Amino acid sequence: MRNKFEITLAAARVNVDLTQKEVVEILKEDYGITLTRQKLSDYEKDSTDLPISLAKALTSIYKISEENIFFGTKSTLSYTLRLKKSNDVKQPA
Repeated sequence: MRNKFEITLAAARVNVDLTQKEVVEILKEDYGITLTRQKLSDYEKDSTDLPISLAKALTSIYKISEENIFFGTKSTLSYTLRLKKSNDVKQPA
């Protein structure tokens, strides 16, 4: 069984070497979605309420499956990763 990995929207964007400004331009030109750079930044910090149509467009631009994007807040992701790391370190008695 393969481990599932999830990355943030910001990490996915950086992985394809795009700036927030470039993504906003692509969204408008190729997908007809108008979004400010600030709103994209907000979604990168907390994607809990990200519209499905925007999620699909971003995953297409970032060339990553939706199941590999972490949808939520950065703080929730940090907590989840710390908890997983803590559980991985513990050895059975």
